[in-house]
Amino acid sequence: MVKKVLSEKNLSIPEVKETLTKVAQRMERLGTPMDPFTEETFEYVHRFSKMDAITARKIIEMLMKEYSMDESYAIQIVNIDPNSPQELRVILQRDPTLQSLSDDELTVMIQKIRDMEM
Repeated sequence: MVKKVLSEKNLSIPEVKETLTKVAQRMERLGTPMDPFTEETFEYVHRFSKMDAITARKIIEMLMKEYSMDESYAIQIVNIDPNSPQELRVILQRDPTLQSLSDDELTVMIQKIRDMEM
């Protein structure tokens, strides 16, 4: 059965984890097993999620607001959770404005992210 796409939204790994956890709980209540694709995705997001969904969304919104960052870059930062300016620079290298940030500015960005994770 072909399903019609009603809307589309970019999600971080923690947000997908939250969504799939709810789906898994609902399927368990109904006694319906997950299909193999959903099960593999569920295992992947549990393995690679580095924070909870609420914190992830707050960080994404902060990065978009304070750094005028495109949502796709902010989501990648949340997914990867970089620990150094060099790791962060790899993510931001394609954005002309953000690639010019200094190591000190990137360190401040990382510290803001760490403060929000606590």
